[in-house]
Amino acid sequence: MSTEQQNKDKKVVGLYGEMQLALELHKRGWQVYRAYIDEKFDFVIMKCYCTTCACYTEAYIREEMYRGRKAKCVTNLCEQCQQDTLQMIVRFIQVKTSEGVNINADTGIGIFSFHAKIRYHLADHRMFYVWIAAWVAEEISVDDVVHFYIFKPQDVDRFDNLQLASYQITDNQKTGLRIDKAGRVHNRGQQISGKTANDYRAFEEFHNNFEMFDEIVEEDMP
Repeated sequence: MSTEQQNKDKKVVGLYGEMQLALELHKRGWQVYRAYIDEKFDFVIMKCYCTTCACYTEAYIREEMYRGRKAKCVTNLCEQCQQDTLQMIVRFIQVKTSEGVNINADTGIGIFSFHAKIRYHLADHRMFYVWIAAWVAEEISVDDVVHFYIFKPQDVDRFDNLQLASYQITDNQKTGLRIDKAGRVHNRGQQISGKTANDYRAFEEFHNNFEMFDEIVEEDMP
């Protein structure tokens, strides 16, 4: 396979992963916007939050008679308490999709290339990184398995050693993760100077953790 074809295939898999993520977010009530120029993040997502009700909600739709006709108006009020206390919660998401290779037919374990985008918006807790492991056959189908690992850039040091020279010298640090079709990670921790520096069991805590987006942080409130 030519380099040009490989790059094309990677682009298709990347778009496939992003579309799967967009559908999952939409099902959970998020409005999903894709950047025209995807530098630093790929998606901006938004959802209404009422500070009076302390929960996510929708805008109140007022329906009244106006000039003899029924009129509908989407207001800036909370659907539940009808108070002007709605906030638009915003999240910024960097997305990376990896396709499994060297899949072992007996164990069902594949090798996925994990690339942590750790340098983006480290101080802003509204920034998230979603790494997607996509079990894609030769042709994408409904039988494919997709796993989402959702975390903040600050969480990377929980399972990876950021002091490695490859992290400090290059932005292209990659780790091969051994993952099965249930989303379990089979990498063993590396011992460096008598200390476990890479423990990918912590990585599984972020598996399909869409609830992380809903947590209110300091930057959300005016």
